[in-house]
Amino acid sequence: MSAVPDAPILQGLFSGFAAHLGLDLQQYQQAQTVIAVTVQPHHLNQAGNLHGGVIASLADTAMGMSGTWHADPEQWRLALTLSLNINYMASTPPGTEVRAVARTRGGGVKIFMASCDLLDAEDRLLASAEGVFKRGRLRLDSR
Repeated sequence: MSAVPDAPILQGLFSGFAAHLGLDLQQYQQAQTVIAVTVQPHHLNQAGNLHGGVIASLADTAMGMSGTWHADPEQWRLALTLSLNINYMASTPPGTEVRAVARTRGGGVKIFMASCDLLDAEDRLLASAEGVFKRGRLRLDSR
């Protein structure tokens, strides 16, 4: 198991949307992924807090990646979301770093289940998520 590999290998791991959100891959290893984002003005809802859609995207990305890691970067796969459930627990103001800590919980060769805790810098639980994913094609053409 390895934490985040060298930066050149990571190019292309995030889609345009994830890159637009400003997601930062902090840990990518077998069965666990940690992705963070610092809340910016364009992430806010009408109430001035982190928009639920950003939280959902952060959790979805982290959970999908948690089930696609492989020791050989040439074997990294995409994940397709089949089901996603999120429970929101606390609001988050601008400037806060939010971390999604996702873990693969089970599954088989093609389908896997994952869960995710979304935490602020003080490890306060902001939201929790669960999802079911399908392992897709290799990432080779995206790097």
